[in-house]
Amino acid sequence: MTGALPGPGAAADTPVPHAAPGGEPHEPPRGLETQAAGARWVVLGRPVSSYLAEALGSAWLVLAALTAVSFTMRADGRYLSSWPLTARLAVVGLAVGGSVAAFSLTPPGKESGAHLNPAISLFMTLRGVLGVTDLVAYSAFQLGGSVLGVLAARGIWGERVTAVHDGLIQPGPGWDDPVVVVLGESLSTAVLLWVLAAMTARPRPRSTPWVVGAVVWTLITTTGSRTGAGFNPARNFGPHVVSGDYHLFWAYMSAPLAGALVAAAALTLFGPGTAWTNKVCCERDIHRYHQFRPRPRHRLTSSPR
Repeated sequence: MTGALPGPGAAADTPVPHAAPGGEPHEPPRGLETQAAGARWVVLGRPVSSYLAEALGSAWLVLAALTAVSFTMRADGRYLSSWPLTARLAVVGLAVGGSVAAFSLTPPGKESGAHLNPAISLFMTLRGVLGVTDLVAYSAFQLGGSVLGVLAARGIWGERVTAVHDGLIQPGPGWDDPVVVVLGESLSTAVLLWVLAAMTARPRPRSTPWVVGAVVWTLITTTGSRTGAGFNPARNFGPHVVSGDYHLFWAYMSAPLAGALVAAAALTLFGPGTAWTNKVCCERDIHRYHQFRPRPRHRLTSSPR
């Protein structure tokens, strides 16, 4: 082995300086469970600033989703509610997918990894790039951020949010069978995670946040009229709690986690077997730069006059 692997205290995004002859690194960095290595605030060895970033990002995601829903899903036909359902779902998908991609590129998003979804955090733990303690903390802060996002949306939009039942996701007509909801939401989550796995199985390309955002947009646009297109416990947790309506609560909380288990099990059998990182975006762009040595620059000598 010629690759130099980072030690236990190395940051998750530390590139491997030596590459195999084919240009690919021998294996992903190890010691990725030490999330505190790149955190701004560390308390008792835990990356508290990363946890807070997940809460902030989840609140931002829910606020963006409820803002879009409040303008597109009203029963009185006001604002954009008179548009065809597919077009309205596309607007909601653009808001949610865009908010995920945008937060991934912010300093807090780059630090925590911008999971914003307990199913993604569980998936990263099953892939071996996020510790169990961090999984529990990430999930708790994501769910707390969801509640804050609903309260923020109420404070900003008032009646517009309460008129759409605080943006609570529910299945479409004829799709309210709990088994159907669980199967549909699990499959949607697995599709999202398989795409994310493909993007994180090697040093991530710069396009990863936008690819993930595009997948979210596609899933919401195509499945929103059926199962509701939640595939994220944090997306529906806040609306359930704030509205007090717990219809199908267990389904929307458990289905994405089941999807994460299915996605991880499938990858164990069919690959890619390892993940390079648990982050959607990173603090420094390492795509390809670690694979090739930079060409030496030669300064042109000035001719004597």
